[in-house]
Amino acid sequence: MTTGSTTEAAVLGVLAPGGMLTAAQISKQAQITEWSARRAIGRLESRGLVMASPYTSRWSITPRGRAAWTTKFRRYAR
Repeated sequence: MTTGSTTEAAVLGVLAPGGMLTAAQISKQAQITEWSARRAIGRLESRGLVMASPYTSRWSITPRGRAAWTTKFRRYAR
């Protein structure tokens, strides 16, 4: 298990229930640093697994991200 995968899984796990959260909210709920959360969000966004709200700097999981969470990343959940 790589650190990136673990961090990305933590971010997806926080976003999986739904809603839109800021990077600070994600980092707090995932118990990771805000810097780590932002890096993971960037990697996940580049793969189409999360998306940003255009006006509020909030993030949500995409259908593709939800599919990845249920099949691939869930094993990394805490």
